[in-house]
Amino acid sequence: MARPAVIRKGSIPKAPFWTRLRRRSQRAWSEFRLQRVKARYRRGIGAVQEKTVAFVLGCQRSGTNMVLRTLGLSLDVDPVEESDQRCFRDGRIMDRQTRNALIAQSTARCVIFKPICDSHRAVELFAEHAGSKAVWVYRRYSDVANSAVRYWADQMQTFIEDLLQGGGDWGVAQWNRERVTDACIARMKEAAGDGLDPHGGAALFWYMRNRTFFDQELKHCPSMALLRYEHAVTESAREFERLCRFLDVRFEPAMVDRVFPTSLGKHPRPPISRPVERLCDEMMEQLDTARASMANSPAVAPKEG
Repeated sequence: MARPAVIRKGSIPKAPFWTRLRRRSQRAWSEFRLQRVKARYRRGIGAVQEKTVAFVLGCQRSGTNMVLRTLGLSLDVDPVEESDQRCFRDGRIMDRQTRNALIAQSTARCVIFKPICDSHRAVELFAEHAGSKAVWVYRRYSDVANSAVRYWADQMQTFIEDLLQGGGDWGVAQWNRERVTDACIARMKEAAGDGLDPHGGAALFWYMRNRTFFDQELKHCPSMALLRYEHAVTESAREFERLCRFLDVRFEPAMVDRVFPTSLGKHPRPPISRPVERLCDEMMEQLDTARASMANSPAVAPKEG
């Protein structure tokens, strides 16, 4: 199956033009003020002798933007989003030389990249940056599926159906099937049964991307921290303080002033088939278990509502 000429979009309504313009202006002004504060702080502490490189990883629509932007409010952090053309092309992180040039230019104690389309390459990224760290963000699959369908319509379903049928050339979107194991495909085929709907396809995509956490054996990596989105927005001060300790950067309570749990269960539970639900529930349990056991994650997590 050839990749579509146009990536389809879902039903998320756009705000009026002037509203969007006002929001962009407010964000730009806030960023300008933040950069001035960071510059003063960094002049005061002097040049950084050792810099930490970090990555935010996981599956799309899991809250990775919120995590990066919140960590980016730390005076010790320079965040690099996947929309930053200095280091990303078509969502993929560029070569190590390009990254190193950006890191060298930064005055921050920690430079955090968000190469979410390269989450399956975490081990490579660790090897290319000695002493680097990463935060893997995961979220309840039903909310991810709702968000993905609203944002991309049936695109995830098309990705998964094509992959299960043998796969084709998806050009710049080929990353979504890199290093997908035969065992993973077999489990998804079994769950898909006779067919998928858009939400089921999005849920299997969530399964496939989060499975790469275990396929890479990241559970045993001391440079990796697991963060569950639901806990990040309901226990934001605790969770982000923990992440800042892990990354060895400064935490301020004001960093989480704009982190709210309003996105949890925002839409009705999507119509996902029982076989797909069982597979995703199994993955969710594995992620929760891994999170509780990893040294950089708290053993006790808040109960789900």
